[in-house]
Amino acid sequence: MVQRRVRIGAVHALANAIPTTQAAFDAGWAEADVAHLLDGSLYLDRNSGTADDSELASRIDRLVRYSEGTGAEGIIVTGSFFGDAAKQARANVDIPVFTSFDGIIERALALDHPLHVISTAPDSATLLSEALENEASRRSRTLSLSNHPVAGAMDALLGGDEERHDALVLEAVTAVDADTVILFAQFSMERILPRSAAARSLPVLGPASEAVRRLRELLGRQ
Repeated sequence: MVQRRVRIGAVHALANAIPTTQAAFDAGWAEADVAHLLDGSLYLDRNSGTADDSELASRIDRLVRYSEGTGAEGIIVTGSFFGDAAKQARANVDIPVFTSFDGIIERALALDHPLHVISTAPDSATLLSEALENEASRRSRTLSLSNHPVAGAMDALLGGDEERHDALVLEAVTAVDADTVILFAQFSMERILPRSAAARSLPVLGPASEAVRRLRELLGRQ
């Protein structure tokens, strides 16, 4: 009988998150097979308000259950807006389910530097900042934390202008103080992670890369 490689499920609301997620696995856990599930209605209906949080959470729960049923040993739900839904879905499966932020929060709180969150969607900067503050409070940690949504970058990416998206994010990265660790708030931003990291002496953390790192550790596949 052929021994199957470890399988990880990845649930996406945006197609742009798929290549960055796969690239993070290729770099950090090439031995894993990643089964990507895309439901573009999640992003469309959240933005238009045609589905409430309960309905979106129900859809994500079904996707997570389906992914587990295909043999996934762990699941990552990408999309910073869907963290609460991913947490709810955990209760209904027997494998780890990660939000976009779980890995990056764990890594960031292990570093003793000011933190600066950069996002291409305004809500994402707020969501990651709040999640960091909540977890730091739970651990009785004090944070030096700031954030900056990059205006126009997401519109450029969704419109197919990847070059403009990357230029805007790089401009924001280079404007941050040198003694500060930068956190990207969205998986889709990881396309610019190598160039951003090369421009800094301190780490630039991406949510996809850190999710892969943490999930691999959790499943004992170091």
